[in-house]
Amino acid sequence: MTSTHSGELASQYAQLVKQEDDYVDQLVTCNKLILDAMDIIAKRAGVLHMDTVKQAAYHLHAMEQDLNRKLFEVRLEKSILAHHMSQST
Repeated sequence: MTSTHSGELASQYAQLVKQEDDYVDQLVTCNKLILDAMDIIAKRAGVLHMDTVKQAAYHLHAMEQDLNRKLFEVRLEKSILAHHMSQST
């Protein structure tokens, strides 16, 4: 394998690491928002419109699931790429 190809693989891997870090940061934020929302619901449910509250909570949960799927995909690609990189040395 050429050094150019190895360099391309390393660049792709670095990009995947950056994407992974970004998704992890987004998930941390999303989880904080979910916990904050649950706390607000527990404290103020009596004065909130519950259908709206439930809809907002489900949107946050759907966002969390989407981010977890994206994180899984990046980690899978990273693993496959790591295998290709190990074969090129």
